[in-house]
Amino acid sequence: TVVSTMSTLAFVAPTIAHLSSRVQRTRVARSLGASRAGRVVGRRVRRLRVEASDGGKLWFEQLPVVGPLLSTVTPPRVKQAATEMEYFGQAPLQARPTAPTPVLGASSLNEVPIYDFTSSGNDAANFRAVWGALNDVVMGGSSEGAGSIVTIPEEDGGTCARLGGVVEGQSGGFVSMRTRNFESPLDLSQYDGVRLMKIRGDGNRFKLILYDEDDWWGSIAFHAAFDTVEGAWLTVDVPFASFRAVQRGEAVPEGSPNLRALRTTSVRSMQLMLSKFTYGMGDLNPSFASGPFYLEVSKVSAYRGDAGATR
Repeated sequence: TVVSTMSTLAFVAPTIAHLSSRVQRTRVARSLGASRAGRVVGRRVRRLRVEASDGGKLWFEQLPVVGPLLSTVTPPRVKQAATEMEYFGQAPLQARPTAPTPVLGASSLNEVPIYDFTSSGNDAANFRAVWGALNDVVMGGSSEGAGSIVTIPEEDGGTCARLGGVVEGQSGGFVSMRTRNFESPLDLSQYDGVRLMKIRGDGNRFKLILYDEDDWWGSIAFHAAFDTVEGAWLTVDVPFASFRAVQRGEAVPEGSPNLRALRTTSVRSMQLMLSKFTYGMGDLNPSFASGPFYLEVSKVSAYRGDAGATR
């Protein structure tokens, strides 16, 4: 019936609306309302279980009866936000997908690959199952960016990973590609940092972000900024000592009980990001400008010692 349909919409609308801006949240709430019957239908919906779509229907589009209607009334930007969150297992009732933990080479080596996106490596083929877009649309922004594998001249590696799109600084102001959480922690404690081998950008300052906890919301992330030179291939070393603790978009201040160092024995995820902020909302990225951007990466490695790479 119309009443039961609207009641179910009232239950699921807040979750969808959470992924949109405040304006979109208000619009959805006003149009759908809430009712006691909605809570009853909602208890039935809770028993459903959805899986990551990976290009199929979003979780709310799979709901019985109301799914097609929700698909019709949900704005495209909200759908994009839901797609990005669902990739990482953040949809309601969804099992969280994971990525295989990278297998490192012998620890006696001064450099071991974590990801090799060149044509001679193994990670280009599995890229879509490991790396996903995570942009400011999840908090009401309007940037568009995604990671992909692109073809480059064979002398440059044949293929590489590319983060590209259009970033908008007016709301949110970030675009990124991130790995799904690893099946088990990655131990990098025998190394001094992460080496980004043969990267090429547009002159922007980007960030490498590492996570050492499985918790998505509220956990500390560790950020380290690095610069690119427009059109030039570089190798950039990012020492673990240079990573700064950031929580909920702000650098964790000195003296805070939450301030701590990265646990290099327990790396759970990696992320490459372009943001209008460097380490917090009061720390603007000096090279940031709204518009098209790109960053290409051939390899991500762990290194020991100093081989003279650019920083």
